[in-house]
Amino acid sequence: MKKIIITLFLSIIYIYSANAQVMGASQYNSSNDSSKNDPVSEILIPNNDEILISVNGLMNVVADSYVATFNLIQVGETTDDVDRRMNDRIDLFRNNLRYAGISGRDIKIDLVSVVPNYDIQTETKIFSKSYNEQPAGFEMQKSICVSYSQSGQLEAIMTAAMKSEIYDLVKCDYFVKDISSLKDSLRNACMNEINKKVKSYEITGIKLESMKKSIADNNFTILPLSRYYSYQAFARPSLNSIKRKYAFNEVVKSTTKYYQPINYAMYDIILNPVITEPVVQLSYSVTIKYIQQENKPADKACYMLTPSGEMKQIILK
Repeated sequence: MKKIIITLFLSIIYIYSANAQVMGASQYNSSNDSSKNDPVSEILIPNNDEILISVNGLMNVVADSYVATFNLIQVGETTDDVDRRMNDRIDLFRNNLRYAGISGRDIKIDLVSVVPNYDIQTETKIFSKSYNEQPAGFEMQKSICVSYSQSGQLEAIMTAAMKSEIYDLVKCDYFVKDISSLKDSLRNACMNEINKKVKSYEITGIKLESMKKSIADNNFTILPLSRYYSYQAFARPSLNSIKRKYAFNEVVKSTTKYYQPINYAMYDIILNPVITEPVVQLSYSVTIKYIQQENKPADKACYMLTPSGEMKQIILK
């Protein structure tokens, strides 16, 4: 009996630990339910005279090229000073990028702004003080766009940026070649799936071809930039320390950011389902509505005998 109880206890512990591993720390923040924003067609409830057949499809596409955008801010006492310091940092970044396999034609510079900075100077008089704004230098901002073809190159690009005292990675854009043909492939796959569903209805004896029909579809392109979420995973101090009024200082909790692709639960077709990096996701939904046509009453016919003795048919509607 003791062996059975011990075995059962160990089984419960195993099940609990397995569930904890699957859950992940991101579940500490319940607001990260990204499925609420997934672009899936709204499910319509038909009436007794309608039949709705819907298919939702998703395709994961690895980008063909990428562009990383960095922001640089440089201050200096004069315009010549700020321009020289900025160019020195950019030249150092170019040289470091060369070791990362990025050529000069893949680097583009964009001047964002040059604005004067002001400082407050105090002017003391015999009976009063005044505070005046005085020019104290200039601030220059530039953006550097770096193009690359392999997602793994971003790590080397970031290393080159940090060696050049550039730490502000603004964004990464993803680009897919011939996206129209990829959308056509997804659409064709969804149409083949909806044809299978139509045939499954015909097996039940429902003749869909005799019904009036209408079709609606939509598509979305989901970029990785919109699929990043964050959470904070931590536990509060025990209640005993609070009840005993122990003094404690709360530290700043770190925030974890992660990539969460579109949830597969609402999709009938997923092309390229296994992904190991952020991807461009193409979503397509199609719905066909079949409407039962009203049966018109049959026309009634009667015959009338004319004065000449002829029988003529009269249609009554």
